[in-house]
Amino acid sequence: MLVCEVLNDDGVLKGWGPIGGGIEFGESAEEALKREIYEELGCNLVITGEPIVCENIFEHHGIKGHEIIFAFLIKLSDETIYTINRFQIYEDRGSAHWVEWIPLDRFERSEAILFPSIIVDKIAEI
Repeated sequence: MLVCEVLNDDGVLKGWGPIGGGIEFGESAEEALKREIYEELGCNLVITGEPIVCENIFEHHGIKGHEIIFAFLIKLSDETIYTINRFQIYEDRGSAHWVEWIPLDRFERSEAILFPSIIVDKIAEI
């Protein structure tokens, strides 16, 4: 799974999150995924299955958050990305983030933490 570092307020790694981003008004989840992957990785993709939909209620700095996640199994058009274990991506606003390929079983065995963790269970059901 290609995931992005999630850092705490001190810049220390606390876990990983799937790459992607938010859905803009008037955009479908599939359109948002294609746009985000193109912006972050510079390539196109093919969606290879039905969306995995998860609801995540969480707390961050004492504030409750709520998100609906649409996760997709995909195939990237640029196969060289699969050969690079760790690299940086850049957001539109210029921020840089490290991403890394981490096998799903490392999350299943709690050797690495995925945010939100519910995605691990949903993918394992497939």
